[in-house]
Amino acid sequence: MSDTAEHAARETGRQVRRAADSRWFELTARAGFVGSGIVHLLIGYLVVLLGVGNASSGGDTDQSGALEQLAAVPGGVVLLWLIAVGTAALALRLVVEAVVGGRSDSTRGWLARVKDAAKAVVYGVIAYSSASFALGAGSSSSSSSKSAAATALATPGGVFLLLLAGAVAVAVGIGLVVQGCRRSFRKQLTSPPASLDRTVTVLGVVGYVGKGVAVVVVGVLIGVAGLRSDPDQATGLDGAFDALRSMPGGVFVLVAVGIGFLAYGVYSFFRARYARL
Repeated sequence: MSDTAEHAARETGRQVRRAADSRWFELTARAGFVGSGIVHLLIGYLVVLLGVGNASSGGDTDQSGALEQLAAVPGGVVLLWLIAVGTAALALRLVVEAVVGGRSDSTRGWLARVKDAAKAVVYGVIAYSSASFALGAGSSSSSSSKSAAATALATPGGVFLLLLAGAVAVAVGIGLVVQGCRRSFRKQLTSPPASLDRTVTVLGVVGYVGKGVAVVVVGVLIGVAGLRSDPDQATGLDGAFDALRSMPGGVFVLVAVGIGFLAYGVYSFFRARYARL
């Protein structure tokens, strides 16, 4: 790379970073945590209803089900757009952190970049899904998962691709559980007031563990879909919750996971205020 091109790249990076550090961008990104919290609260509510046997017939209990619930209430479309804008800004912020975050080139620095990029994908998906439902074009997450699995199985090496995706999901889920148990999520926060510190910590622990368990089950189902060459097994969160419910004593586990999602939703509201950005 020539000196001129390198200088231009650095200047572009500085401009992007300056924009990401602006007050309006920070406020919009923090709103993304609020939007994520709303989605997690709705998922938790639907999961608890499924666990106690009061879920509506045929309703999804995953992200798409939560967004569909929002779209159906008065003013829900406006809220969906607010969630879409907020989570999109948060995703963009994480992309900036991953690309021009100023971290070292050490292994830990690169792992942090990969983590930020992965989070950006998650929030980007929420933003895209929210906008889709706001426009009336939303679709079931389970159907999308099955379609993606079928496409993967139809390609050479598709079984190994699904097994790899399942392994990654299991690893992510275990990572969330570990984060919750070790309370390492607190590194992402500034110190909340002493009166709120314990509440925020308990919500984070319960939320990360509950969400992690669900993601592990999703990973297992994806792996089973690969081993059996059956795309119907790859059903995302919705299928994971159904799988938990069908296990012996699974109703209690399912309700506990639902409470975990509720806790994560409330924790996200605190994170909007105290997250390190």
